[in-house]
Amino acid sequence: MSNILFKPTHLPISKPFHALLANILSEHQAKSEVQATSKEVVMNFRDSSYSAEDGGFHPVEIALSQSSDGQWCIEYITDFAYVGNHFPELERCLDFDFQRGDFFTAYHGWNPIVGNRDARELYQLWESNFLAYVATEAFDDISLTSAP
Repeated sequence: MSNILFKPTHLPISKPFHALLANILSEHQAKSEVQATSKEVVMNFRDSSYSAEDGGFHPVEIALSQSSDGQWCIEYITDFAYVGNHFPELERCLDFDFQRGDFFTAYHGWNPIVGNRDARELYQLWESNFLAYVATEAFDDISLTSAP
């Protein structure tokens, strides 16, 4: 496994979270030369049984990009959920946009990450839950797509 390093962010990303991303990225890079040289990747975590009627674990999308110094940057983390009663649609319900320095919640819109205790606490709660879901194999479809 290669030594994958991540650039710091304005939120307290834990070592276990970085380790999870690094493990998935390493597995992806080991598949082929093209994938090993990808500078941008998007990871998707899905629970195939998740539905508007029955609930389940929200789909999550995490985008990464590699900077010129070889370190990886978390571009964004987006959590999706079904919204609406009669015609529910899958929509963004939580988003941490590290490039813009903002975070989004469905009922409060966009707010700054820097200096925002709510952003820090919400991120830590989200990350803790997400890692627990991954550990219990709640996501039965984990995929990664890449761009050169």
